[in-house]
Amino acid sequence: MKAVVVGGGLAGCAAALELLKAGHEVTLLEARPTLGGAVQTLPEREGDPRPPPDNGQHIALGCFTEYLGFLRDIDQAGSLRRSRLSLPVIDELGRTAVIRPSALSILRYSHLFPTHRLRVLRTLLRLRRVDPRSCDEETFCAFLMLRLGESEPAIRSFWDVFIRPALNLPCDKASAALGVMTVQTALLSGRRRASDLLLPTAPLGDMHGVAAGHKLESLGARVKTNTRVVQLIPGAAVLADGDRVVGDAFVVAVPPLESARLLDEPDPELGKSPIVSVHLWFDRELLPFPLAALLNSDAHWIFDRGRLTGHRPERGQYLTVVSSGVPELMDVRGRELVELMRDELTGRLGDARLLWSRVSREPAATFEGRPGTAARRRGPRTSRFNVVRAGAWTDTGWPATMESAVRSGRTAARMLSDVATKLAA
Repeated sequence: MKAVVVGGGLAGCAAALELLKAGHEVTLLEARPTLGGAVQTLPEREGDPRPPPDNGQHIALGCFTEYLGFLRDIDQAGSLRRSRLSLPVIDELGRTAVIRPSALSILRYSHLFPTHRLRVLRTLLRLRRVDPRSCDEETFCAFLMLRLGESEPAIRSFWDVFIRPALNLPCDKASAALGVMTVQTALLSGRRRASDLLLPTAPLGDMHGVAAGHKLESLGARVKTNTRVVQLIPGAAVLADGDRVVGDAFVVAVPPLESARLLDEPDPELGKSPIVSVHLWFDRELLPFPLAALLNSDAHWIFDRGRLTGHRPERGQYLTVVSSGVPELMDVRGRELVELMRDELTGRLGDARLLWSRVSREPAATFEGRPGTAARRRGPRTSRFNVVRAGAWTDTGWPATMESAVRSGRTAARMLSDVATKLAA
């Protein structure tokens, strides 16, 4: 079977690899100059520290089994640093408490009063018995407070810290279905080390797009970047320059609106949630941890990029600050945004002089996983027997994570292989 994969993000690359494993001929078409989709390293500029910044600090968890399998497939399993979940959380006064996946740790979590810590433990026990599919019509915040009796301080100082990076939305905007699923999978599944933090030690572009491209080509795939597909017709993908790429079957692995256009479907109206990252190089060390979360701040997470990648600068500290799901920050001018994040860090961690900065924005980093989203996420099947869809936004049951992208690509590819088998019978 000649398979054509439209879209070279993680979903498209995972689909292409799965099709190659099944013995099919594969052509991968990507509109951007590089593979990797939303997982990219910024083009290097003069004066950038090493390595150049990524377009956001992507975090994986130990429960991301399909994503880990994908990295093994492209020979990048060693590009992750794996550690037990131990998340320092810093409040407005610079005080630190640590979240770990144990009852004793939660009972010692000093950003909450003892009665609120006990409620968190009780909530975790109750969440074990919740069917995520039953609560997509309400926010995770409303579900926790109205159904489970959770407190507002716990939402702000515990649940939001965990949920916001996973869903790219705060608890008061995110679907309860996605919130419950995330907590159950990462914290309550009983799987050994499911909550582990997996942090990249190499530039995202190298360990995803570049590595995937090399692996695909080594297995015989034809990979074409800077190649935009504008139409799917029977038996071919039509390119922007008028050329056609002939195929027996197709995977459409592009964002929701583009997918709907290529498949002649209505827009699923999933919305967009941004990620804004500010990369800062200070003249001295501010953060004593590899990563940390800030309470009550638009600087949600801080990462010591120099330490994580093994490229500490000769002086000072190279940090990345990530803000998830705050659309208002998209309109803040670059210099003002840098100053805002600089002040957030120095106000809690001590004075330092800024040596260098850079801003990256992803206005549509993920879909908006708000209440009612589940019904609008489409599965892999389309109205055409030889065309399937993939993408982190599709109906995988997961939030719009790297795990969701890889799962969708593999599922779509297996479905096409089944079609090929039936046609050959």
